[in-house]
Amino acid sequence: MIMNLGFEQLSQISNKSEWKQAYSSSIKNLDALYQEEEKLYYLMYSQDMENQRIGEIQQIKHELMTNGDLIHTLQDWKSTFKDDPTWHRRLKVFLSKMKQEALDSQPDLVRIQQKLQNNLMNSRFEINGNEYNLGSVHATIMDHPNRELRRKLFQETKRIGSEHEDLYRTLIKKRNELARAHEYDSYYHFRCSLKEIDIDMYFEEMRRLLEKSKGSFTYWNNKINAKFGWEKTNFYDQYYTTFNFHRVPGHLFSSERIKEALGDAASSIGVPLQNLPLTIEVMEIPYGGFAVNIHPENLKLVVNKRDAYSVFLSGIHELGHALDGYYASYKYPELYRFYSSIAAESIAELVQTIVTDPDFLRANFELDDEALKQIKEVNVLTDLKMVQINYYYSLVEYELYKDPERSFQVIADECYRDVFGYEGETFHPGSEMFYIENPAFFQDYNYALAIRDMIRAKYKIHTVYNERDVFGRFMEHFIVPNQLFSWQERVKRVCGEDFTFSYLGETIENAASSHD
Repeated sequence: MIMNLGFEQLSQISNKSEWKQAYSSSIKNLDALYQEEEKLYYLMYSQDMENQRIGEIQQIKHELMTNGDLIHTLQDWKSTFKDDPTWHRRLKVFLSKMKQEALDSQPDLVRIQQKLQNNLMNSRFEINGNEYNLGSVHATIMDHPNRELRRKLFQETKRIGSEHEDLYRTLIKKRNELARAHEYDSYYHFRCSLKEIDIDMYFEEMRRLLEKSKGSFTYWNNKINAKFGWEKTNFYDQYYTTFNFHRVPGHLFSSERIKEALGDAASSIGVPLQNLPLTIEVMEIPYGGFAVNIHPENLKLVVNKRDAYSVFLSGIHELGHALDGYYASYKYPELYRFYSSIAAESIAELVQTIVTDPDFLRANFELDDEALKQIKEVNVLTDLKMVQINYYYSLVEYELYKDPERSFQVIADECYRDVFGYEGETFHPGSEMFYIENPAFFQDYNYALAIRDMIRAKYKIHTVYNERDVFGRFMEHFIVPNQLFSWQERVKRVCGEDFTFSYLGETIENAASSHD
């Protein structure tokens, strides 16, 4: 099956220009395979259309990515091109992706993962005469004001998670086993090394950030409990209180208006959305939204179907991913395909600032001054809470991989106390689809928020709405180059300094006073 892609000839060529041509042709063939896979995943996530071809593609990829002769050939040519920055980077990125794909496409691991994914996607239960799946639970817990209903839904997801704990444990142990064969402490360390981050340093940074911002967290926690009349905030309250601290009427944020709002957001930064090869759909999904960049000329964006301010946060965040998919250079397909998730989330977070802009809100929704004031306060709370929630999710997952023999529920409960500062009812990791499909990902969101705040500080802006010049410079130095440069190099190119969490720290530290 590998022969169809053309990689087998690379070990037979010694001429540099001929080798470059053959490699580029093979990469083009491989990218066509990835495009096919992305299309099938899109149909699976959006229409529940499963296709056995996904398994066939994964088998082809596994054979390719574990081909020792090919790895040796690429390593040799990478050394040959050590003085050619572009070709050296191309081969470095491809070899890094080969390392990940070889592990993640291992047949036994794939079988376990697919079984777990299918079980979770097909889980159904009934409460008060209504049927729910994990997708509808996600939407309801985020926005439904009935706390008892949220608690019951949460209990059901915990039951589902507990039922699948042994299968998830098997997946984690298999991932760890394969990562340790590459001499990594755990699969989590393996994935983070490929992202070019030190995960242990991240946790140290987060602990320091939360400690310095303890006043903000205490202030808002007390404010939330006082407003809702609770003694404490459980995990099924976290998202709800973040996005609904002020209950702005949902009809003002109808999901039917998402396309119109996305169009205004894009045009404000110089992007004619109607000219982009982008399909936008609104449907019930297990996430707030997702984007699938099949190819620069074939982009998909899906947003969860609910009427709430949070749907526009998700929608405009995903718009950022779609813009990345359209404007990122496709000159070297492997650099386009094997993108940095941290860089991608940074782009989405920067674009998401648009939905917090008063001018954008006035232009697209019928809001009075009081509603705008309330939304501003919600956005201050959102910045604070999402850092905390992202840190929590990443810490739980890290601990799962560190010691998978422990009770997953105990790990989640202990981490909740460590991050939020008190005992509280929390989720079961076995029900978290994101953990299964996007392992070792949640810390990327906090890196992205930190990059967002570096850019806001550098250019003295709060949002990029109507900031065409700023977004143009960001596009030129950050989006277009994609993996030709590491995410750290791109941060320095656009901000003029090395990456730091310090600006995000300032945002969080000021969260107790910035709304007054």
